[in-house]
Amino acid sequence: MNDSPISPPLVSVTDLTVTFGGRRPVHAVNGVSFTVGTGEVLGLLGESGCGKSVTLRSLIRLHPPKRTTYGGRIQIDGQDILAMSEDQLSRYRGSVTSMVFQEPLLAFDPVYTVGKQIAEAIRRHTGIDASAARTEAIRLLDRVQIPQAAERFQAYPHEMSGGMRQRAMIALALSCRPKLLLADEPTTALDATVQIQILLLLRELQREMGLSIIFVTHDIGVAVEISDRVAVMYAGRIIEQGPIAEIISAPAHPYTQGLLSSTVTQGMRGTRLEAIPGAPPDLAALPPGCAFAARCRYAGADCVESVPDTGADAGREVACFHPLPPPLHEGAADAHAR
Repeated sequence: MNDSPISPPLVSVTDLTVTFGGRRPVHAVNGVSFTVGTGEVLGLLGESGCGKSVTLRSLIRLHPPKRTTYGGRIQIDGQDILAMSEDQLSRYRGSVTSMVFQEPLLAFDPVYTVGKQIAEAIRRHTGIDASAARTEAIRLLDRVQIPQAAERFQAYPHEMSGGMRQRAMIALALSCRPKLLLADEPTTALDATVQIQILLLLRELQREMGLSIIFVTHDIGVAVEISDRVAVMYAGRIIEQGPIAEIISAPAHPYTQGLLSSTVTQGMRGTRLEAIPGAPPDLAALPPGCAFAARCRYAGADCVESVPDTGADAGREVACFHPLPPPLHEGAADAHAR
């Protein structure tokens, strides 16, 4: 019997809430909880506006402080992120947790070369001299498979293609050897060929460096390629999470089923694509019950009256009063509806 202690997860988020102030406060994240182990990749999956990116940016507190109210707890590498001072945040960003943004052309400063920005980040967190930082920056550009890395060190962001800029953004994010990488839909703006190249590169770097990654996407195909586990979000809440293979093969929440059913796959020519009816709720006026109830064909009175708790079963969690029975198939779904 193995009596060795179980190491705590690298990331532990408990009951996180994020509200943006104003005359109509927007409740963008509503009681989100999840963990990420060392060397694990968690995919945050859901349609636009469900709170994925807000959750991700909260892990490095990128939201405007005067307009943002946080609740709950964010623990990363033993540090309480919501209790950090600005000086502590400055040291934490990049060294412990880094981020790859969706559009690197906006993330890079257009008046400085890409190489100079990577070298500056290295010097800021390691204290090495300019020559050593330049050498390390060129090594990183070469490691993310940018051709002629020494020459590209002198390139400005606008002089690079989209795929090359994204590789440079990954090099910048990894420049200080963080433990956690946050990826905010980094392949959305790329064509399919470059997209798969970036995903394969991220997986290779993750395994090589022992990185933990939280990967935000609305694309189920991307989630399958990159994730070990997936958390499905809707209206600022995680409504289902578990191993990616299990959730794809047998979704338990009706919203997850709807996402899968509305995804185009091979062999669908001539068949009607199912769509989730209705529209997501207003995050400034959330209903008292399950936010998905108005769009769910399985909803009952209990769904409208109260928010379901997340139930756990063998590593799977689902926040639903009427979860779908496994294995999911047309007959089981029809029987469930009856």
